[in-house]
Amino acid sequence: MDMIASSVEESVMKTCWRMGLPLLLLACHVAPAAAVNLVQGQQLYNLHCAACHGPRGEGVMPEAPKFRLGERLEQPDMMLLQSVRSGKKSMPPFFGILKDAQILDVLAYVRTLR
Repeated sequence: MDMIASSVEESVMKTCWRMGLPLLLLACHVAPAAAVNLVQGQQLYNLHCAACHGPRGEGVMPEAPKFRLGERLEQPDMMLLQSVRSGKKSMPPFFGILKDAQILDVLAYVRTLR
């Protein structure tokens, strides 16, 4: 019985590996690599983010991360991108307001605030 379970488990793992790796790579791929635009990132940050996160990333709202201190910036861009898209705690979602490339511009700018 253990031999059958082991064989089934091995088969499932192989199938997951074959299907999972391409899906994982696809999920991590947002768009072809493009240079970030820090100027646009700063403009968008000032327009959409500074009211809560502060003009220099010091965090004005109680739950807003203090980017100046590096809070939340240890996360990869794709995780932060998803948080901005869907919203988090008191931050509203920006899906449909900002394009992914614009969010990545903002994230690149935010990383300069440290």
